[in-house]
Amino acid sequence: MARMKVDRTMAVWGLVFGVLATLTGMFLLEAVDGGFVAEGFFLIVMSWVVVLVAVAKLFQMVARWTRSRKEE
Repeated sequence: MARMKVDRTMAVWGLVFGVLATLTGMFLLEAVDGGFVAEGFFLIVMSWVVVLVAVAKLFQMVARWTRSRKEE
């Protein structure tokens, strides 16, 4: 099985953002009785983390590609 290279900075950034956004959501949704809204918010936050990390990786790849084109 092939191993994936993981940029540790991106991974830490994604985890910190997810934790902070989840904690913020918990405080904002604290007055809501029941867990359904909070669980939905958690899933929304996690999907945003995935999207933002993917976009950041895309920008990183474009920057790397642009640098390699300038060196040629």
